[in-house]
Amino acid sequence: MIEIEVPPHYVGREQAFVKHYFLRNYLERLVHKISSAYDEVVYVDGYSGPWKSGDEGYSDTSFGIALQSLTAARESWLGMPHRKRSVLMTAHLVEKQEQPFLELQTIGSLFPEVTVHPHRADFLSIAPDIASAIPRRAFTFSLIDPKGFKLDLEALRTLIARPQSEVVFNFMFDFANRFTALASLGDTYDRLFPGIDWRGRLSAADAGPSERKAAFLSCFKDAVKAVGDYKYVADVDIRYPGKDRTFYFLIYGTRDPTGIEVFRDCQVKALEAQSSIAGQRSLDRRETNGLPSLFGSEWESASVSHRKFLDDERRDARDRLLEIVRAEPGVKWGSVWPRMLAEHAIRKTDAGAIAAVLQKERLIYFPDWGAKKRTPDDSYKIYTA
Repeated sequence: MIEIEVPPHYVGREQAFVKHYFLRNYLERLVHKISSAYDEVVYVDGYSGPWKSGDEGYSDTSFGIALQSLTAARESWLGMPHRKRSVLMTAHLVEKQEQPFLELQTIGSLFPEVTVHPHRADFLSIAPDIASAIPRRAFTFSLIDPKGFKLDLEALRTLIARPQSEVVFNFMFDFANRFTALASLGDTYDRLFPGIDWRGRLSAADAGPSERKAAFLSCFKDAVKAVGDYKYVADVDIRYPGKDRTFYFLIYGTRDPTGIEVFRDCQVKALEAQSSIAGQRSLDRRETNGLPSLFGSEWESASVSHRKFLDDERRDARDRLLEIVRAEPGVKWGSVWPRMLAEHAIRKTDAGAIAAVLQKERLIYFPDWGAKKRTPDDSYKIYTA
């Protein structure tokens, strides 16, 4: 397992470090990739802050990470010797409160390669205006990270349903889950889960906390998929450091198979970081209490749940592949693996390896599979063997 050193300004808020670790890895790959096809990339941060930043360059904030990624991608493409491109980078940063906004207004000078538009406004109210200001052919990535869970998805439709767009929501599950029994918040959840029978689904899941969490998460993911017209919606579970308890979910929506591929790659890295931090905290507690380190076994035990989770996801993805092929004989691999990744925390390489094993076990059959191929091509059709 990799060892992650948490910077001093993240101590006490390690869950924010894991979130930013994921975002940094994801945005660096996303922005560079899409800059090859789009002349303008637009980043929208609906609840910018900045909040409790301990770094002069705001590298411990979501918008700081995004602006660094936009800057790096622009400079990289400008320096390409044979494919030089000048990509316009734009950011809309929204903050409602006065003091954080005053600080936000100064951000643009730190990132001269990006055209930064700070807005002092309620994000739900200004989102349609921002959507209208974005050029039709630009690619948009929106980060929607409210401090609570009172969010009107319908108010964001014009922004997140843009054809060339992706979105990440920070869904504050731990806070939201505490109040679902309050009748006074019914309207709040109607706006959070528009068009979803959330009452019936949560009521049916009262058998246990894990079932309730799964139902709650599925309600929000289904709502994001419907409102944003996304083909794939996936999630990352961010937990309290050292605890088996969800703090929030990052919910990701995309229409592009490449997007879901990059998302899952970065999720696995974030899981490794989360596991590393949990292991270090366990080790620190033992040393504080005067207990032996047991030759580092805490690091091993901390990574067990992380590895078991990924093993379980690969097993479930295997079952899902068999279900798809039985229901859709002749389906092409290029339309199957993105669905596997959208529903399960696996990488594209994992999906290909699963397919190879199932063919070897003669449970599925690729007629076009070449003798020296290790994983299927997107054009390969699949049948039950």
